[in-house]
Amino acid sequence: MRYPVRKIGVGVLLTGLAACALIGADPVPAKKPAAMPKGMALPEYDKDGKLLRPTGFEKWVVVGTSIGLGYSDGDIKKSPDNPGTFHNVYLQPEAFDHYVSTGKFPEQTVFIVTNNQSQPAKTKGPVSRTGFVAAPTSGLEIAIKDSQKYPEGWAYFMFHDTPGKSPSNVRAAERAFERKDCFDCHAEHAANDNVFTQFYSVLTDSREKQVAKDAAAK
Repeated sequence: MRYPVRKIGVGVLLTGLAACALIGADPVPAKKPAAMPKGMALPEYDKDGKLLRPTGFEKWVVVGTSIGLGYSDGDIKKSPDNPGTFHNVYLQPEAFDHYVSTGKFPEQTVFIVTNNQSQPAKTKGPVSRTGFVAAPTSGLEIAIKDSQKYPEGWAYFMFHDTPGKSPSNVRAAERAFERKDCFDCHAEHAANDNVFTQFYSVLTDSREKQVAKDAAAK
């Protein structure tokens, strides 16, 4: 998969007409998925339909960051020498613009979360004395919105990077997690469309500014 290379030439997915079950009634158009922005990078799959590890996403928009974020009390890090894992959340620039403008995520939206263990920034030299920096990636978490491919609309994946092996060469295909492993939690706790936007300050702040701008223009 080469995310920056693969492009789409049209902005809207078309669906067929839904047959009406009532006798004498005319067919009613099926509900169309949200429009896909032109030129947005798309996920790729192998011949068996399994997701391939994305590349080039480092050039996307970082919409949120966290360190030590956990989903249960057992995830709490108590050691002052280990604040937890760094996470950067990447989103396609076109999907970012679409959300900021409309408040909705388009079809084929892809969120990529990098997992980087923390390590002390202190060195023997005079440059850094305190704090932590992110170690090389240990894996990627991926969320994809595709209401035609996935019954629930969103699917979730994990790629584990191999120590000592370049992440760009780790191209093993992955299958989506089962619904109970990711989807249900997102559906229950996400602030917007199965997305934890409450954690993504860059994204939400940009949207709020756009809403205020639109209101002022009326």
